[in-house]
Amino acid sequence: MKKKTNKDNPKTSTRNLVYVYLTIAALLVTATALVYWINHQQLKPSVSYIQDEIERPVEPSLVCMVNDAYMGVAQIPVPVNGKTYYGCCEMCVDKLNNLESARIAIDPYSGNPVDKSEAFIVVTNQQGAVAYFESEANYNAFKKN
Repeated sequence: MKKKTNKDNPKTSTRNLVYVYLTIAALLVTATALVYWINHQQLKPSVSYIQDEIERPVEPSLVCMVNDAYMGVAQIPVPVNGKTYYGCCEMCVDKLNNLESARIAIDPYSGNPVDKSEAFIVVTNQQGAVAYFESEANYNAFKKN
């Protein structure tokens, strides 16, 4: 009499296949979560501010212009049409190269669109968010209101 093996049992084969698929799915979910967490950590501004440092102009090269965040360290320069923008990662570089909307902001004072590469950039809160103004004069007028 022939002894039955697990290979001969269709239920066992199906069960093993389900385990393989569940393991692969769990690995994919874990890898996706890890990539998201790494990117999320990378996008956080590296500097926090005390109240005296808020509302001060900053160098454009220290700003991720996609996340509109002061990062505290030099960012990746992205030349587009003779102007230089800055991004914190390859995803931001891609957006700055391909999406005009990533290169434009709205001046909080005038409401006009402003090219981020030509803007007067100011830190607006302790988390490092920035605002883009058409000029220093617009920024000063905005502060008075």
